[in-house]
Amino acid sequence: MKPNHFGLITSLLLFLIFIVLSLVFQSTTYLYIASVGPLLIVPFLPDIRTGQFIKPNQAKGAVRLITMENKDQADADFLVIYFDPGYVKWNSGKLFFHLDDIMKNVYIKPDPLAATLTVLKYDLFLHRSKKNWVGISLAQLKQRTEQLSYTTNEVNRLVIQLSDIIELLQRPLSQPAATGQSIGA
Repeated sequence: MKPNHFGLITSLLLFLIFIVLSLVFQSTTYLYIASVGPLLIVPFLPDIRTGQFIKPNQAKGAVRLITMENKDQADADFLVIYFDPGYVKWNSGKLFFHLDDIMKNVYIKPDPLAATLTVLKYDLFLHRSKKNWVGISLAQLKQRTEQLSYTTNEVNRLVIQLSDIIELLQRPLSQPAATGQSIGA
């Protein structure tokens, strides 16, 4: 069981136990303790609105993650996320994809009407608790489209340099400053 699920179930059970105890013993003390229960539950609730997870196996062809190779080199240079218009929920804020879902040696016909957005390394981040899930800040991409001749509803490709993803994976999550050091802004 995942830690979030364990914490959610535990905090819900504690809340229910104290509600039942307050009813059985007619005790306001148990009722006061139970009133703290919702505060214990909130940190474990899933974050539904702020993230969308790409799952190609469940999308039935609506989305694909493909590496593109440079003609001069054998190594892949770019990761392209192809998706049907309307698949990405641009208001969700974050879009996550799993590195194991990337397909190789796939040919896609060129589409002259495709609207593509470039994902910069500053748009990328790692998921806090899920390993090998990379996130894209949709809010930043959406802000950049304001300067373009097309809207996010027309976008059907995101292009990411693989070197940016590799750099992100090698970056330490967080390193606290040593005692006595100051952090410059």
